[in-house]
Amino acid sequence: MTETPVSQGVPVSRLPSRLGRRWVRRRRVEKLPDQPIIHLLRENASGRLVDQLSDHLGTIVPHAVLDVGGTPAETPRQKSVQIRKLLDHAAQGLRDADSWPRIGRLRFRRYALLSWLLKKNLPPTNLAQAPHSHTRQLLREYLRSRRPRRGQPQQEAALWESAAQSLPWYLFVLSLTFFPIYYAWWVRRGRAARWFMRQRYLSPGESADFPSFAQRLITTPSRWENAEQVRKLLVHAFLADLADSYARRLWRWQWVPKDCYPVMLLRNLGEDTVGKVLVRLINDVRNETGVPDPLLVIGSGPEPLQDSETPSAPVTLESWPETLQEARRKRSNTAWYVTLRVADEPPSTEDEPGVSLGQTTLPLKRSKLLRRIPILLVILLVLGGGGVYLQQYYGHCGRSWWPWTNTALWSTGGECVGIADSEHRFSADISEPLLRDRLIAAQDRINQQNAESADLHQRSLADGKQVAYFSIVYFSTLTGRDPDSSTLDGVAAELEGLAEAQRSARVNDRVAIRIVLANGGAKMKHGEAVAEHIVDFTERQREAPVVAVVGLGGSWRETGDAITVLGSNGLAMVGTVTSADSFPGLSRLYHQVGPTNHWESEVIAQHVRDLGSKNVTVFYDETDTYSRNLALDVDDQLGGSAELQNTQHGIPSDAVQCGPDSLALYTARADDFSNYLSTVQDRCVGDANMPKLMAGDDATKFLLDRELRAGIQLDYIDFTGRRVLPGDDGLEGRAMLAFDAVHLVRQAVQKVTEGQADVGTTPLNGLAVWYGIARLSENPEGIRAISGPIDFGSPTGQVPVRKAISVMRVEGKSGRAPEPVMHCGRTSEPSPTCPE
Repeated sequence: MTETPVSQGVPVSRLPSRLGRRWVRRRRVEKLPDQPIIHLLRENASGRLVDQLSDHLGTIVPHAVLDVGGTPAETPRQKSVQIRKLLDHAAQGLRDADSWPRIGRLRFRRYALLSWLLKKNLPPTNLAQAPHSHTRQLLREYLRSRRPRRGQPQQEAALWESAAQSLPWYLFVLSLTFFPIYYAWWVRRGRAARWFMRQRYLSPGESADFPSFAQRLITTPSRWENAEQVRKLLVHAFLADLADSYARRLWRWQWVPKDCYPVMLLRNLGEDTVGKVLVRLINDVRNETGVPDPLLVIGSGPEPLQDSETPSAPVTLESWPETLQEARRKRSNTAWYVTLRVADEPPSTEDEPGVSLGQTTLPLKRSKLLRRIPILLVILLVLGGGGVYLQQYYGHCGRSWWPWTNTALWSTGGECVGIADSEHRFSADISEPLLRDRLIAAQDRINQQNAESADLHQRSLADGKQVAYFSIVYFSTLTGRDPDSSTLDGVAAELEGLAEAQRSARVNDRVAIRIVLANGGAKMKHGEAVAEHIVDFTERQREAPVVAVVGLGGSWRETGDAITVLGSNGLAMVGTVTSADSFPGLSRLYHQVGPTNHWESEVIAQHVRDLGSKNVTVFYDETDTYSRNLALDVDDQLGGSAELQNTQHGIPSDAVQCGPDSLALYTARADDFSNYLSTVQDRCVGDANMPKLMAGDDATKFLLDRELRAGIQLDYIDFTGRRVLPGDDGLEGRAMLAFDAVHLVRQAVQKVTEGQADVGTTPLNGLAVWYGIARLSENPEGIRAISGPIDFGSPTGQVPVRKAISVMRVEGKSGRAPEPVMHCGRTSEPSPTCPE
């Protein structure tokens, strides 16, 4: 027994501070403190201390008031029932405490199950046998009792039953099977079942499983087994549930808002009372289990409990923590027990009603806000995750429910750019049906042949005769803001040329080529970003390595940025219609199969001389790489006599020189070609007053057929006006350039792998293709190509020298095909006036 050495006791007004406000949580994150069992001693009206403390705790701190002044029962079973009823009342009071919005509702899962089982008091059965079905039925009944009760009348319950039976069969079957499956999991892996089989009281190891242990609990264990063990199990379950409510787990945030600890107030605690039995049980369970719990027990009575052992020195609340560990190791029945004498109160009158302790306050604030942190985090996670998903969903092409399948393909500015997978088709939503169908058909054919190339590769490995298997990325402007522009028509032609080159390589040379499509957007606006994705894509390819990038869209500034990125990462490039004179200087790995602007300007200047035009006006766009380069080259070839007109902000009408001796040369983009024609026709009225019209290579027959009115004659440059090598593949226009680009890469790969029995011994990459092209350039007759021989001039050359080029003439609405009026370059029949 311990007793505070205070002669007159602590004044009631100072009682909360003297108790150290142990119900207050000092810090938000702290381990559970050791909570003593405090016995307040006062000879007169000791029960009023409990009432005063209860009023002081109020609705802020969860607490339960128990009257423990009754005499302990004589039989062990009745004594266990007394303890169970007291703990039932305490659990109910703490669970339904008004302070639950602040502390979070306390749950007693283990204790509730234990109390429910002990109330059954069924006759014992042979424990050597497996639990009978009645025990399992009781456990199922307990689980059903935990479900919320609707409280509806019998008629409404029948309606619910009828509605359940009218569900679709699969939902009805699921409703019948869910609970048995949940029960099977609960009795084996449920938290409460596992706890009962792991705790120390009543030797659960003697039972095969939890239903076997539960069978012992429903058969009056206080009578047939150790009653003291039953009572300790009750207290242990009660304290374990409280400790679990405060357990800190990453996946559970219930502990965060708990800024106070629960309190059990015991009225009339004294010798020979059931309260002493409860206090000793709490003391012993804490000693034996060593599990910390947050419960603060405060009792009141006139005299301290009589103990079998008395410490050598009195223990106070201040010194108690220092002696606790030694007392616990000795299993002292007073290890947790501390007394505190309270001074008597003066008698109360109507004028002086008595001492009031007021309402307790808690230093930790914003508990309600903190209690909502998990919900707020979940909401933020859902909103953030949903935002990321929607951004990827709407930013991804195709609106796939799982848009992360191809992160190299995204939507920006109304265009789908990046690297396509086998499911995506570029420009599949344009309004013009014929062009749309042509684009989709070409992409379908390429993807089909990709599968055939992979099959050829696998069959060659099985046969032991491995064929060359590599990837070529076609990088171009596969979408456009104007579906009627000549850009998509040219792209469709190039796709058809790619597919034919792919088929020819597989059928004629047993070379397996995979074509990967990449879109840089209109005017290659996103060329640099897509080029970086191509580099990443190349690094991931192992079975079919990427050896080259072909196409490149056109001579845009962004194309130059893409060439720099690709070249710096070791990727060989072969342009189709790229012609800017500056591109070869951006990377040594860059090549092209079409003529350069410089060679094109020579042909244009010679044609102007042949026409005898004296006044030449060149309309160009100062901000466009291709247009400005070609205009300056033409002016240089004409000796600076041409008049240059910038069309960036429109074409002024007074810039057009009329008359048959004048020539209006348009070197800007085809998208603005209609403005050029309208200005000339409005300025120069009448056929006799019309100047000669000429356009650069960006104007195509597709566009001219739409824009030229009847009777208007126009000459334009065509890189592919006359096919040099015959064939029955039906390729014409830009399709031939795309075919030649793939064919050039194929020949380069064959050059570096020739003479080797196993092509797999040669690493295929961009540098290998660059070396192969250099080896091909050693041929003095040039490299064979259907659009004309490709002569890079020297093994280190990058652009064709005197590549075949034509000047075509078309007459609006005549129904006749364009006719070549000049054909120059390395061809069998060049025009006599071609420049040298």
